[in-house]
Amino acid sequence: MTLGPVLLLVSAFLHAAWNATAKSSQDKESFLFLTIFISGLITLGIVLTFGGFQMPTTSTWWVGVLSGIFEGLYFITLAKALRTSSLGQSYTIMRGGAMIVVWLISTIYLQERAGGIQYLGAALIFAGIVAMNLKDFSENIANFWKGNVWAYLSAIFIAGYHLCYHRALVEKADPKSLFFVAMIVSLPFLFWSLRKDPVARIMHTLRTRRKAVLFTGSAATASFLIFLYGLQISAPGFAISLRNSSIFFAVVFSYFLKESLSRSQVLGACTVGIGAFLLSL
Repeated sequence: MTLGPVLLLVSAFLHAAWNATAKSSQDKESFLFLTIFISGLITLGIVLTFGGFQMPTTSTWWVGVLSGIFEGLYFITLAKALRTSSLGQSYTIMRGGAMIVVWLISTIYLQERAGGIQYLGAALIFAGIVAMNLKDFSENIANFWKGNVWAYLSAIFIAGYHLCYHRALVEKADPKSLFFVAMIVSLPFLFWSLRKDPVARIMHTLRTRRKAVLFTGSAATASFLIFLYGLQISAPGFAISLRNSSIFFAVVFSYFLKESLSRSQVLGACTVGIGAFLLSL
């Protein structure tokens, strides 16, 4: 196995781990704000220690800013998705949906090659997402949308920042600098989501969940930076497919969080994971 896939698998585990920790928090908006704030500080230290900012063109700066906007919208919808749905269900929808969007754009517009196996993979991902939501949809359509609409919106924003990151890296942006710009741009979105008593909420989370916040900030930084380096040496459709092996990890973490996933939801998550594997071949 080459370096790119290994990096993407490590990134996948870390990403599922910090999402699971965020899921266990009470005030998810303040927890995510602190996570990204700490992540930004860590990334700034890394950037200043290893070569400084390297954004070679005006275009890479603008793409970095656009990445941050997508990241900010992703974090807002992530908080809401984790509140209204289980980790295993919301994570599968977000990551599986993003895979479909990125794969379609990569195939149609970026001219990545796709054969029968890749089309089968995309079909399995779609089928898996349907299976994850079959119980909710059959019982009550209103509850289905109420519980999952944030996860579907999050999938679109994930696809958006993924494609922006790839564009900036093609233009030789430094992954560390790119991630720092995106995190700084995303912070105002998270602060806006704390509209009611933001400072009090942030301080309370810092007092009660200090170790968890430090872990998620560090894990988010490592996960994203490793992912960007993996993306730098892999095609975008392949990269997001392998990165989203994190769906398997998320289902495992969902079990440890004592979330109740139905048999069809576990089967759906596994189907999405198999589809992701086929899509990456």
